[in-house]
Amino acid sequence: MATTAPPTSQETEIIEELKAERTASTDGRRRRRLNVSLPVHVRPFDTRFAEIEDVGEVQNFTRDGLYFVTCMPHYFKEMRLIVTFPFGDNVSAHRRFLGEIVRLEERQKGTTGIAVKFLL
Repeated sequence: MATTAPPTSQETEIIEELKAERTASTDGRRRRRLNVSLPVHVRPFDTRFAEIEDVGEVQNFTRDGLYFVTCMPHYFKEMRLIVTFPFGDNVSAHRRFLGEIVRLEERQKGTTGIAVKFLL
């Protein structure tokens, strides 16, 4: 009767990485998200809505996009946005991104969670 040796520590690490990749791929994410609570300035890219500006709160982000919470009702899926993140007087360098809304989630207290994918 054949016996199987227990996995080495290197094999265990590889197994754990594969499990983490499988978990990440099932939720559609390519990168691990960093959880933060920072302000973000958002305005529509479409000139018809140029007068609308919003300051929301980022919940998490990666190099590919971010997820923020807002109480403004004018957002819709595939809407293009100009996103300034991080935003505020205490920030040394603001970065602007062109993004597109990929998901909207109704949240408690009349807020909406918005997932944005960076395009540029």
